Amino acid sequence: MSEIYVRFILSKIYNMLKLNATLLCISPISKHVVLAYVKTAKELNTPLCFTASLNQIDRDGGYTGWTPISFKLSVLRYIEEFKLNVPVLLELDHGGPWLKDEHIAKNYSYSEALNDFLKSLEAFIEAGFNIIHIDTTIDMENKSGFAELDMAIKRTIDLILYSEDLARRYGVILEYEIGSDRWGFKPRELVNEFIAKTLSSLKSRGFDTSKIVFGVADVGTIVKPGNMVNPEVLREYSYTMLKHGLYLKVHSGDYLENPGELPRNHVGGVNIGPMFAHIMYSTIRDLVSRKLSRDLGSEIMLELDNLIVSSDKLSKYVSRGITEVEEYKLGLASRYVWSSSRGKSLLEKISNYTGVNVEQYLVENLNSVIRHYAINLGLHNLAIYLSK
Repeated sequence: MSEIYVRFILSKIYNMLKLNATLLCISPISKHVVLAYVKTAKELNTPLCFTASLNQIDRDGGYTGWTPISFKLSVLRYIEEFKLNVPVLLELDHGGPWLKDEHIAKNYSYSEALNDFLKSLEAFIEAGFNIIHIDTTIDMENKSGFAELDMAIKRTIDLILYSEDLARRYGVILEYEIGSDRWGFKPRELVNEFIAKTLSSLKSRGFDTSKIVFGVADVGTIVKPGNMVNPEVLREYSYTMLKHGLYLKVHSGDYLENPGELPRNHVGGVNIGPMFAHIMYSTIRDLVSRKLSRDLGSEIMLELDNLIVSSDKLSKYVSRGITEVEEYKLGLASRYVWSSSRGKSLLEKISNYTGVNVEQYLVENLNSVIRHYAINLGLHNLAIYLSK
């Protein structure tokens, strides 16, 4: 695994090579997505960047079954199988109190949510993740559900300094991402104040702020088909980050119809994840409709839909009382079931009924979408340029 750090990569892209490229940061929602991304990196010579939320990967295995260390070992195994030699970046996404569904479900206080997160944070750092996204914008003890500006700044600083203590203990070098789209749309002036005050306070404590590479802001992207980013808004927030020596990280890049705007505006990275679950869902639906009788195909899809509903995650996308669910929302929620024992059994059943290797078929379909993003983000052959 090549240990090339994010700031080096982005500085080389924009300053030395004078290229336009945005790192593709993919959520490892299933092994199929991970394999498809590794396959893309092999075909196009792109860096790899996986960004994992606490719901996906954690000490308890998350909904993928991976702990931080078991995920890293899986990535290493896939890299060896594909004989890859590209930069590999592993990031903890949205790291902070109340950023794991369980924290909300169990009605944790701030101290309870913080203590649980700190244990997870140590597990990610011990496993050797390169990047930590510190997100302190959620505050369930505030009526609004969001932290006030000064509180978000204070908690961000505290968690970065704590992370540095852990990094020294485990002998690793960390880089950071700060801010969050979960705060909702904030005016550029407020985002600027958050970044400026956080960096200033960290500098006063002797922290090397060049370790903070990414800043997040809500630029209007949304996880929904037809997703578009406004180039003017993107440019404004990218400029704000660059002014402070940071690169804008865009979240919710799923379904993005104009991804080429990101590298044109010096965006450092874009996060994509839930969309891949929808692709898997659609791939299965299309396969059974082509290969099986109408009755058997309907039976299979009903079993899959019931599995998704029983996972109790549709509430993230569908209001209570709604009986008809748009297909893409079922697809997005399916990410919670693909790694479950019932999900795996269903895929095996579909393979037996259709005579198609469903695992491989899913990887191939995901690979085509990831290739589209990688090419439009300017990543083709980037690993070769970086090695020169």
